[in-house]
Amino acid sequence: MRDVDGTAANAIESISAGAAIIHHHHDFRLGKEDSITEFINLGEKILSVHPEAILYPDFIASADFSEKISHFAPLAAAGTIGLLPVDAGAVAFAGYDDEGLPTQANRFGASFTEAQEAVTVAHKLGLPVTIGVYEPGNLRFALAYARAGKLPAGSMVKLYFAGEYSIYEVGKKALNFGLPPTKPALDAYLDMLEGTDIAWNVGVMGGLTLETPIARYALEKGGHIRVGTEDAAELTEATDAELVAEVVELAAEVGRPVAVGDAARAAIGAPIPTRA
Repeated sequence: MRDVDGTAANAIESISAGAAIIHHHHDFRLGKEDSITEFINLGEKILSVHPEAILYPDFIASADFSEKISHFAPLAAAGTIGLLPVDAGAVAFAGYDDEGLPTQANRFGASFTEAQEAVTVAHKLGLPVTIGVYEPGNLRFALAYARAGKLPAGSMVKLYFAGEYSIYEVGKKALNFGLPPTKPALDAYLDMLEGTDIAWNVGVMGGLTLETPIARYALEKGGHIRVGTEDAAELTEATDAELVAEVVELAAEVGRPVAVGDAARAAIGAPIPTRA
């Protein structure tokens, strides 16, 4: 079983260090009802200390997409979800063979039709979505919703860049999806986003975001930063909270004040929940 208390403590430390949004996982071996119970239990532990934190979970393990997102509604009813994750469009995480050539591939993501279902649920629940952008095509999904005026208020896109290492096989080099973490690559995404007010952040999967040129550049361009041990693929001994503290320090150097809680919601245009 995943250590709920340890996960909650890690999240609480990260929020105390300056994190506004927390993405968390659960034990994939659990069935639907037990998964929902674990999600809610974890969320309540975090929110009991930081009631204004913005939380979003992973998906329930299932071959059926409706089942994968079936926890969104009960988590919303419990008040333990602030963003609904959407991964629109499948991408590949591949490896290398002994000759250094591409081999195998883990396909990840939902079809656009499935992703539409997730956004429909978000509208029903009155919550924003956070859309994973691994490839430019993923961003086109968000832009289509924005053009149609149907992107939920406060939604954001996560511009993921590929590091050199696998997040599935720790310590191994990987032929990952998408674009490398360079300024020209970020500029390509920003060119696509031009003319919209969609909030965005950057992150590197299989690498260290803060050791790439896009970290400072994203802050200078008005974006936000995602860090965490999940993406870092054990390339650092720093904790999540320590990585967050590094972002806070970098933001101060750039002159960007760090917003948390409801201030962070306001910064991305997300609705502020009513609290008792």
